Amino acid sequence: MRELGKLTVDQVNEIDHPVPITSNGKPVAWLVPLTAAERRRAELIATGRLEPRRRDDLEAWQPLPPAAETESTLTEILNAMREQERT
Repeated sequence: MRELGKLTVDQVNEIDHPVPITSNGKPVAWLVPLTAAERRRAELIATGRLEPRRRDDLEAWQPLPPAAETESTLTEILNAMREQERT
């Protein structure tokens, strides 16, 4: 980290491969460049055009129940479609 702290942002942006981070000569982490998709996502978030998901949003998510007791679930519909393809 000591050497990385001496680099400018432009120099870090030029690194196009993973760089090992060491502590007392032992690797403890990797500094990995962002993919093009990750860079685009970060740009969208920075400009306010994308709102990042929060982890608690996903934990609270529950699938919607069928509209009626007699309505098939998506799993049942998919299984029926697969069965039709086989025949």
